[in-house]
Amino acid sequence: MSFKSAVALAAVAAFSSLAFNVQAAKADIIAGQASVEFEFGGQAFSIRRGQNGDAGLPRAYSETARACPPHCIEPGVAAPGVQTLTELDVFGFMQTSVSSGAGLLVDARLPDEFQQGSIPGAISVPAATLVSNNPYREDLLLALGAKGTIGQMDFSGAFDLLVFDDGPWSPTAREAVQLLLEAGYPAQKILYYRGGLQLWHIFGLTVSK
Repeated sequence: MSFKSAVALAAVAAFSSLAFNVQAAKADIIAGQASVEFEFGGQAFSIRRGQNGDAGLPRAYSETARACPPHCIEPGVAAPGVQTLTELDVFGFMQTSVSSGAGLLVDARLPDEFQQGSIPGAISVPAATLVSNNPYREDLLLALGAKGTIGQMDFSGAFDLLVFDDGPWSPTAREAVQLLLEAGYPAQKILYYRGGLQLWHIFGLTVSK
């Protein structure tokens, strides 16, 4: 190879590397949209990609071998009448329902898991608190906007709930959805984000602690 050819190849490689790095640094949500902004509880939130400080996944979300049960592949639908959402749908819910005060992001995992990191703006409502023998279940449903007493509750003014957990291998969100339905929560007021924290991390989206 001649000297000129070697120089030309080196220049092409350098340019390609530079172009790749610029493209990698500019990780939009969708083309032309760098972030998703919304408000919850008087606080402003911004969702971006590549904000976790590293290129890898947390260990809990990088494992590919999990015992089934309980960690089987979850179905695409949590329950009849409950819509399953993509990440873009979640962003839309944040900007409309959450920002307007009509909806809540519900993390159905255990509190210690929630404290390790969750979707920004989410609240902790562990699926285990929704079981029928929990003496505080009625108080919880009232906090979610229902009125009345168990068995005679009016959910017309209750929050729209977007329920999620660790991801497509975790049954927790689906169980929470089914327990909400058993308590009388209307299916049209419940949404299911099947991707959960697994896909949230895979896309490099902002995580709050």
